[in-house]
Amino acid sequence: MERRNARRNQIQVDIEIAHPGARRCGGYAENISRSGVSIVLWDGELPARQRAVILNFKVWTGSETLYRKIYARVVRSEQEKIALEFAEHDFIAEAIIQDLMYYQNRERRAGARTPLECGETLAAVTAPAEQTV
Repeated sequence: MERRNARRNQIQVDIEIAHPGARRCGGYAENISRSGVSIVLWDGELPARQRAVILNFKVWTGSETLYRKIYARVVRSEQEKIALEFAEHDFIAEAIIQDLMYYQNRERRAGARTPLECGETLAAVTAPAEQTV
């Protein structure tokens, strides 16, 4: 039985989570609705008692990265998955979700972009590999 009030949209968008007094953590948004988002963490973790966070979505447009910020509250936290509800249900939250869905539908890659390794530069990632004979 589905108990959710809002329809969920499947999505894969990089996200960074900022919270007071601790280092940032990152992952990707797995699904999103008008009222909240489900996130899979791949870097860091939220403190057990942390409830208020700032979500920074990294939206890849195909040519550049846009950043969208929204405040949220932790509803449920498991080891690598977090469910959050948006602190504000207004037109700004709706606009951010529309941006995410618009660019997700035009995404040229099959999955979320992985973070760069420590010390790796964007030039090293995008430069063509040398061929040896």
